[in-house]
Amino acid sequence: YEIAQCLVGSEMCIRDRAKTVLDEAVNNYPSDFNLLSMGINCCIDLKDNEGLQKYVSKALAIKPDDTTLLNIQGKLYEDTQEYQKALQTYTILRNANPRSLEIYKHLGLNYYNLGVLFNNKSAMEKNPSAAKKLSKQSEEYFSAAVSIFKDVLGSDPTSLKYMEALATAYYCLGKTSELNSCLLYTSDAAD
Repeated sequence: YEIAQCLVGSEMCIRDRAKTVLDEAVNNYPSDFNLLSMGINCCIDLKDNEGLQKYVSKALAIKPDDTTLLNIQGKLYEDTQEYQKALQTYTILRNANPRSLEIYKHLGLNYYNLGVLFNNKSAMEKNPSAAKKLSKQSEEYFSAAVSIFKDVLGSDPTSLKYMEALATAYYCLGKTSELNSCLLYTSDAAD
């Protein structure tokens, strides 16, 4: 335990060894939250998402409402393009912390990414009935993203990233007047 703690704070090459020691320690003490926390930090330092997922899953089994763990889990889902799971995770976080703009941004981005995903699936679908269903799902996700992006831009009207995402969502929804407003704003902001 102390060896693992000592190794985590050292150089990167030692962190690989620390992870090995932590893996062993967690196998021996699977419900030791301190060991799991050290493993999470080590995996973050090593940029080891696979190991990180393992430690976060075990830690969430012990503390399922821990907002730090849920934030890490949500980000892992986003990084692996599991947007539906990320959306579920950030919805839990939003319910726990309804005033967090960062969590709200993540919700919007996950709705947006799901909208893009279903829009692309719809465009590639050969069966007209299935394509229509996928298109409808895409519209629902984009509509949810639009609502959030408008709120986000109310708090941060100079955010070009969210303005561009909003414009794309309007385009995919076929809302040309709203799209034109966004395009005027983004071109003014770029000048």
